Amino acid sequence: MSRPGDGEIESRRPSAPVEGDAISLLRPERLKKRAEFLAAAKGRRQHQRGFVLQARSRAQGEGGSAPRFGFTVTKKTGNSVVRNRIRRRLREIVRLHAAGAGARTKPGTDYVLVGRIEALTTSFDELRGEFLRALQKIHSAERKSDR
Repeated sequence: MSRPGDGEIESRRPSAPVEGDAISLLRPERLKKRAEFLAAAKGRRQHQRGFVLQARSRAQGEGGSAPRFGFTVTKKTGNSVVRNRIRRRLREIVRLHAAGAGARTKPGTDYVLVGRIEALTTSFDELRGEFLRALQKIHSAERKSDR
């Protein structure tokens, strides 16, 4: 008689995500290198009350086609507890909206969210709205400049 954990590794996730399930919200790719953050800072910006969204389209050979996200909060904002809390709220907004069915992100684009102290006092629903508006404005400005 075999017990779980004896020799076989059990998968804790189902093989295929179920629509509407929390597992179906895949984690978007992350920006990790300083050069990637600096490159995104040279792209378009959209200022919101709780954060600044920076976006830049990647060149053909710069990596995969999935959108990538980076998060940053300056030390001017507060101590590490405050900065990490802001970062967690922004990450959750991206997790909920970047990979969902109504995602407004574009493939092959790098996004950086620069958190502000107002991200702590703003309600989560307002932050979500700001994020969606910022994405819409960045991409509409991009279309106008392509004309």
